[in-house]
Amino acid sequence: MPAVASLEELQAAQNDLTQLKTAQPEAYAAFSALFKKHRSIGYKNICKMLLGEATPEKLKGMGE
Repeated sequence: MPAVASLEELQAAQNDLTQLKTAQPEAYAAFSALFKKHRSIGYKNICKMLLGEATPEKLKGMGE
């Protein structure tokens, strides 16, 4: 399934990821492992929690 984002946006994100991996290899590896471990709940949900936009309860419609 093709991505909705433009090729330029995807390339910019890839460049940022490469820079982050170079600057913080241990942190990058830890986040990669976290995303792989919890892949089944969806990247979007993980990102919402990471950014402080949601809690597990809010994602399940139980919290405000």
